[in-house]
Amino acid sequence: MNPHQIRMSVRSIFRAPAFAITSILTIALAVGMSIAVFGVVNAILLRPLPYPDAGRLAVIWSSSSTESRGPVSFDDFEDWRRDSKTLESAALYSAYYKPVVSGQGDSVRLQALLVSHQYFAVMKARPLLGRFFLPQEDRDPNDYVVVLSYNLWRNKFQADPGVIGRKLLFNARPHTIVGVAGPDLHPLPASMQSEPADIYRPVGEPFGPGSRDGHHYETLVRLRPGVSIAEAQAELNVRSRQMAREHPDADAKLDGRIVALRDDMTRNVRPALLSLQAAVLILMLIACANIANLLLARTSGRRREMAIRQALGAGGMRLVLMLWTESLVLGIAGGVGGLLLALWGAEGMSALAARVLPDAGTIAIDWRVLIFFLLVSLAATLLFGSAPVWNLQSSRLEEALRNTTRVAGDSRNGLRRLLTAAQIALALLLLVATGLLGRSLLNLRRVNPGFEPRGVLTASFSLPGARYGTDQSVTQFYDRLLDRLRVAPGVTSAAMATVVPLGGNFDRTSVQIEGRPTRASEAESPDRYIVSPSYFRTLRIPLLAGRFPGEQDDAAHAAVCAISETAARRWFPGESPLGKKVRAGGSSGFDTSPFREIVGVVGDVAQYGLGLAPTAQIYMPYAQYADRYMTLLIRADGDPRALASTVRNTVLDLDREEPLYDVALLEDIVSSTIATRRLGVWLLVAFALGALLLAAVGIYGVVSYSVSRRTSEFGVRIALGAGPSEVLRHAIAGTVRTTAAGIGAGLLASYAMARWISGFLFHVSAIDAATFACVPLFLAVVALAASYIPARRATRVDPVVALRLE
Repeated sequence: MNPHQIRMSVRSIFRAPAFAITSILTIALAVGMSIAVFGVVNAILLRPLPYPDAGRLAVIWSSSSTESRGPVSFDDFEDWRRDSKTLESAALYSAYYKPVVSGQGDSVRLQALLVSHQYFAVMKARPLLGRFFLPQEDRDPNDYVVVLSYNLWRNKFQADPGVIGRKLLFNARPHTIVGVAGPDLHPLPASMQSEPADIYRPVGEPFGPGSRDGHHYETLVRLRPGVSIAEAQAELNVRSRQMAREHPDADAKLDGRIVALRDDMTRNVRPALLSLQAAVLILMLIACANIANLLLARTSGRRREMAIRQALGAGGMRLVLMLWTESLVLGIAGGVGGLLLALWGAEGMSALAARVLPDAGTIAIDWRVLIFFLLVSLAATLLFGSAPVWNLQSSRLEEALRNTTRVAGDSRNGLRRLLTAAQIALALLLLVATGLLGRSLLNLRRVNPGFEPRGVLTASFSLPGARYGTDQSVTQFYDRLLDRLRVAPGVTSAAMATVVPLGGNFDRTSVQIEGRPTRASEAESPDRYIVSPSYFRTLRIPLLAGRFPGEQDDAAHAAVCAISETAARRWFPGESPLGKKVRAGGSSGFDTSPFREIVGVVGDVAQYGLGLAPTAQIYMPYAQYADRYMTLLIRADGDPRALASTVRNTVLDLDREEPLYDVALLEDIVSSTIATRRLGVWLLVAFALGALLLAAVGIYGVVSYSVSRRTSEFGVRIALGAGPSEVLRHAIAGTVRTTAAGIGAGLLASYAMARWISGFLFHVSAIDAATFACVPLFLAVVALAASYIPARRATRVDPVVALRLE
């Protein structure tokens, strides 16, 4: 292949500008979409994590018969970690601590990470100044020390090297700065911590040493070199069985499960991303079939040209090389266009992916994406370039010199119809997948979460124990705050709770039923909500029996609670739970917790995701169980966003050192739980519509070419008395058979695909009758419409002109 051949190929292609532009745009769109989706796959599944030896990082979850991915307790983790032969280092952490820093100007709330001392060893980080935590600081809650992140030290402390030893007020309690982390300490992935840590503090209390049934921590471990996940799991299994014998009350039914960090991060999005990658590759196959059809039609129309070239001495290999060069020019032009399209859309893809896939980061065109681009472009060129070469090699070109017009019986229409049927089958496959997943999304959106999220504003805050040292002071602050908010303009009702349903946080506790002695390992573990009396009215959670905990249920009266419908059915089958008593344990068991009378049964609410099985839930009034971490829930009679400044100012009026955080609409929080699924469905819709368009274009091209090649035949039929409807029927008869064959093959493929994606469906059968009936019908209508337009030209053939050509 030389420059002259390339120039000749370019000229040949652009002598038919409509063909050239259509082909290049088709390839560019398919390649561009492939690169865009692969960019997301690369950023999440393939790009190395920004940690040293990231392949040796893993997480450990507690596992039981009811939960495979649960948090761990301090003492259980210490037993798993101690004397391990497979773990090089292991650490606990909790990302829910957001203290207020005061004494440095305006009070600022920071994102903190509570970590055990080995956290920095797991991350292979070194202190820039000072030191990291000592082992004993994990266990001493009275020695308040912190390590600053590099960014906080540089931005808030102006990179002052003298910060070591300085005292700061965190939540009104003095903390000593003992170290500054270096820039090599990368933050945890966004799926593990929503914001990078500003400060690090030892785990300490309240769920530290001595807590075996208080499961409140997540973990991060580093395997020893050469150790596999399977080997670490085997050791963990042996240690868990030993712990069950040593601590039967707490650990009899507890196991540990170790998972590679990358796998744990991508557990929810990996199947969806791989499915999208498969969808976009299907779209690429449809595009290749389309271009191959166009090239076949063009090559068939150039048979006389090829015959003349051969008669003038051009060998068969020279003609083949010419066709391959033209295909390569198309592939390069379309591939470069696709790459430019992907580069242009990379920023938009980054923004879109970041909204639902927080670990996506920047969708960059790195060497992996470039290699993928080259492979996809080369594969596409080979696929669509093979068709005209095969057509040429199977042709008898000398016939083109003897007969330039009669080609009505061109047997090579078979290949074009085969390619068209393949396009229809692949388009049907994508349309069925889109229909099934789209119906699942609609069903999920209709799920009643058990509360009314519309019109509710949420905002979180925490009261420092140094200023609010008693339960009474905490309760008094909450009462004053709610009293002010209830009378604020635009507020319908105001409440607060420790946990927001579907908010990503949770509080699980052990429950013992009075009169039923239960070991901690066998105790129920419902979700616990510490709430204000107005909580149920604000979220519109229905009362099913009894009453809601009310204003009268304060510290001076008997302890009460309300439970959910699922809890009532599970704990008291066949009997009323009202008047029964349960004890909700603290982190170290039941000893200090009073038995609470059940005064009401309320509806179930979704806590971990829409469409999931409801969990047991228990509600306790904050006046009887003061918690310093609370979230406000404000129902507005208008736009709740307009109340954000009112709520913030009301809190600051009561305490100038209590800035709010995580201000959001409850409706947005609920919507975010299906954001990944929604993005996937919308992308599938785009791919399916693209596939439908390409299939329609392919059908149009085949019928149009067939009509142009059968002009003489149609002229003879009209001359012999055939009416327009009969001519039209003959023109589209082949397309009907092709469409039927494509739909049949597509239905078989869709049946297999539906079984594969059945795990993603919600209240939709994998063989949904409506989808499997409507999609083929819709595709058939589109195919007939695409074939009707060019076929109608056959009814307008002038028989005199046609016979003169004959």
